[in-house]
Amino acid sequence: MIKVELAQKLGKLIAEGSNFLLIGHENPDGDALGALSAFASYLKALGKSSRIVVATDPSPIFSFIENFSEIRSDYLSGDYDAIILLDNGDLKRTGFYSRILSAKKNNVPLVNIDHHIQNDIWKIAKINIANPDASSTCELLYDLFILWGVDIDRDMATSLLTGIYYDTGGFQHQNTTEKVLLIASELMHKGAKLKEIAKSLTQSRSISTLKLWGIALSRMTTKKNLGIVYSFLTRTDIEEARATDEEVSGIVNLINSTDGNKMAMLIYETSDGRLKGSLRTERNDIDVAQIAGLFGGGGHKRASGFSIEGKIVKKKEGWKVE
Repeated sequence: MIKVELAQKLGKLIAEGSNFLLIGHENPDGDALGALSAFASYLKALGKSSRIVVATDPSPIFSFIENFSEIRSDYLSGDYDAIILLDNGDLKRTGFYSRILSAKKNNVPLVNIDHHIQNDIWKIAKINIANPDASSTCELLYDLFILWGVDIDRDMATSLLTGIYYDTGGFQHQNTTEKVLLIASELMHKGAKLKEIAKSLTQSRSISTLKLWGIALSRMTTKKNLGIVYSFLTRTDIEEARATDEEVSGIVNLINSTDGNKMAMLIYETSDGRLKGSLRTERNDIDVAQIAGLFGGGGHKRASGFSIEGKIVKKKEGWKVE
């Protein structure tokens, strides 16, 4: 539940301002983009201005979302009445770590709307609308809009349902609660395009994405004593498939669908020369956020990630991480 006093405090901040900066995390997923779009639409309905920013270009599979064409990869420091961070997880994931801290020093209010566990953003934000028990940031945003009495139109409903659908794995993950399904029903009643969301996110796959799936699946390895199934992708794999880092998203969920394993891990080389790990589980007795934390990462109990220095090399005895 969102505390009424926090919702009122944020409502007052928005009412008194006119220009807002909305920031989502790098390699934005459906939840980040849905939340950014829905909030931008809300501000637009109030006659407010906003700039939507993510540090890396979003995947075109989300182009059906309203305001997609308005998303930018950078911004000029300007006269913003507040910076609103949606679904970021931690400050580094924004891609604008130093600039956000600089804005904070210049007394620009920071607002955090998120469903990740407590992190450095929670410490510096003036207002935290945050709940790690929520399925998604879009679920939190729906609750916030209901508290404010917002008239959610068809496009806003589609944006919100996109985030919920994405972060629940198409209503298959254990975070699909009764409340989630009730919200989804309400959003469909308001005109949310569930069929288009499902088709774009689960049925429209590029050849390059399917090539990556094939490589990752062919390398799946199981450590039965640990209950872990894992795979990896090198930079060469991604480049030869003519794919992007965004197309790697979702492969770990595919690996996690194997029977009899406790958790899944995918490691891949990013374009900036680092290794990124994605962890997933459906078990209640495993917290992959704690595992990711050992490598300086984090996230949710059932879905987390990390980024470290290193590379994947092939040796006589097999593939190794160095």
